[in-house]
Amino acid sequence: MPDHPDYRFTLANERTLLAWLRTGLALVAGGVAVATYAPDLGVRWGSAAVALALVLIGLGIALAGYRRWQANEAAIGAGRALPASRLVPAAVAAVAAVVVVVGVLVGVEVLRG
Repeated sequence: MPDHPDYRFTLANERTLLAWLRTGLALVAGGVAVATYAPDLGVRWGSAAVALALVLIGLGIALAGYRRWQANEAAIGAGRALPASRLVPAAVAAVAAVVVVVGVLVGVEVLRG
């Protein structure tokens, strides 16, 4: 048996990290777009709050993706099973929360209309 793991596992882990980084970057870009182009979303601070939330979630996803990559690399190198991760449910919950807030703010805007 070789001293190193199969390189395909390491490369797959790297592609997964890059996907998490792209997701984080897309959320940050969405936050910038909301801050730049969105109306007040029902309340004066609405678009700023949504933009800040998107930027912070994007940063969190990028950092958590890196931590997951590190943990997976250590497990691959040691020949252990990959560690469990709560990153996907946490990311889904955070984005869903922002979508709910945006929905409420748009509803307020429409009712004021």
